[in-house]
Amino acid sequence: METKSELEGPGGGIKPKVEPGEEQEHSPTLQPPAFDDDWEVTPLTGDNPFFTTIISKTHVQRFLLTIPGRVQCHLPETRVPATLVCRGRSWPASYCGDLKVKKIDVAAWKDFAVDNGLRVGDACVIELITPAAEAVTEGDGKVVEFRVQVLRGGLPEEITSKGATSDEPLVIVD
Repeated sequence: METKSELEGPGGGIKPKVEPGEEQEHSPTLQPPAFDDDWEVTPLTGDNPFFTTIISKTHVQRFLLTIPGRVQCHLPETRVPATLVCRGRSWPASYCGDLKVKKIDVAAWKDFAVDNGLRVGDACVIELITPAAEAVTEGDGKVVEFRVQVLRGGLPEEITSKGATSDEPLVIVD
């Protein structure tokens, strides 16, 4: 069995499996997609509930995004249409308020995570934009809207230019 380091190609990409008799040098290494990390961060409105999450394997392998209790209380206890909005794009989803563990449906979160290149160590600030009064029964045409901001795992230039390093932790207060 191959180890993880044997499966990785140059630059950290995934090396495709080569069958016996095939020329390995002609098999290209699959590179991770390039993403624009120069994202504009939008301030929170201050009026809407929000939560933060540090992306873990659960978020990008099992594609599970649970909603914390302090935000659940602003949402219906039923399954309703939802939208994830980030950088001018939107992803249709469902808020699963009818389950014991309140969450965004797995397929929608997977689409969002893949399209935005989420990686372990990134952070997301997720703000409930639709007021609770509008996010009620399914079928009334109203949709629960979450604005998602992705903060990459690396330190921003504003911090590193002042001499800060990754040895000094950043604290996300919510």
